[in-house]
Amino acid sequence: MDANLKKSIAAFSSVVWSGLLTLMKLVVGLMTGSLGILSEALHSALDLVAAGGTLFAVKVAAQPADDEHPYGHGRVENLMALGEALLLLGTAAWVMIEAAQRLLSDNPDTALHVELSIWAFAVVIMSIVVDVNRARMLYRVARETKSAALEADAAHFASDIWSSLAVLTGLCCVALAPMTEPGSWQHWLLMRADVFASVVVALFILHICWELGREAVANLMDKADTQAADNIRRLMKENMPAYPVHRIRVREVGNKPYVEMVVLVPRELHVDTAHDITEAIEALVERHLPQAETILHVEPSESLPDTPEFIIRRIALTHRFGVHGLVLMRAEEGFLIFADLELPKDAEMDSWQVAIQAFRSEVKRHLQADAVVVHVEPQIRELPRFSRPLPPQDVWQQTVRRAMIELGAPLPSDISTFNKGEKHFCIVTIPPEPSLTVEQSHTRLTQLTKRLSATLPDTARFIVTYHGCR
Repeated sequence: MDANLKKSIAAFSSVVWSGLLTLMKLVVGLMTGSLGILSEALHSALDLVAAGGTLFAVKVAAQPADDEHPYGHGRVENLMALGEALLLLGTAAWVMIEAAQRLLSDNPDTALHVELSIWAFAVVIMSIVVDVNRARMLYRVARETKSAALEADAAHFASDIWSSLAVLTGLCCVALAPMTEPGSWQHWLLMRADVFASVVVALFILHICWELGREAVANLMDKADTQAADNIRRLMKENMPAYPVHRIRVREVGNKPYVEMVVLVPRELHVDTAHDITEAIEALVERHLPQAETILHVEPSESLPDTPEFIIRRIALTHRFGVHGLVLMRAEEGFLIFADLELPKDAEMDSWQVAIQAFRSEVKRHLQADAVVVHVEPQIRELPRFSRPLPPQDVWQQTVRRAMIELGAPLPSDISTFNKGEKHFCIVTIPPEPSLTVEQSHTRLTQLTKRLSATLPDTARFIVTYHGCR
């Protein structure tokens, strides 16, 4: 069921029950003269107003964002929660004033008189049963839809349970008063139990008023969700440690989280690569906070390592080169640097000469090298052709798996083969080995690839890689 429909149904049911309880409590309160029941009736009347406001709020909050409200209309739920807190404050004030007047009355027998009947007990017990079920239902829907207005209603009705129990206790005490001796302290206390119960109701109302008001004001003032921010920082450290989080802010508007982040990246990063990185970070955030809207800013880092290898790769990045096979050597003849540059395979060398020379000059100047020697390789290598056709897929996978076992390699978690005519490309994925360093992992995978190719010659081009790297 749609979240907005769930909220509307929950709010509407709350309105119906608030109306019924208000009517019953008011009738019974006037019949009996019980201040406790009358305070409960007034409380329920305000519940009815608040529940109607909640129903209105969830309908407004469900409206999509527009030009005037680009963050949506979710704040109306916080406004309604604040309004409900103010209504509760007025209720508590009235009850406290009425209780004081009855306790200080010159004619206590009239002021404290309560006409007991079975209806007084029945309406309070029914109110408790309704509020228990209503609070559970509203809490459940509020958690599922992250609705501030429904959560306010749920907290409100949960407090009503305790206040109703206080009123029920007061009625029981008043019923016991005739059994005590007039003028005794027991009689004095039991006769005033109904008024004391109304004071307890007022205190419960003041408590929930404070909680609702504080939460509503905090949300309206864009209180940050520090726990969500810390969780995202942790996820970034675990999954994307190369891009540290510089700043992060998380807030919620209605039930939609908004995340603003600044991450540090190499200053020479190309815009296409930066875009890919931001999309990966946004996907990571959304897995943790579903439906989150992330605004991400990448900032050039001043604290990234300045090792010679890193500087060379940064310079290559500015010229759109891939670079590998770096060798840095301090010989008697001076400081020498060797690098393999990866260029588009169909590019004409004349069109890249200026960029290659600029790369050499920058590396030489930054590292004060005596010589920079580059070797050019095609960026995309052609797959070799194999005249022997591969067997059916299941037989081929069994053959590759058997060969890996004979080599003493980890059992492959996946074997994927791609064919185009006489070109066969086989990717063998093995479980990760986190205890190995990058150098050890490279050596390990290279050896396995070479040994597998030697075990199954003239069949396919093999690549052995770790799970999570393809």
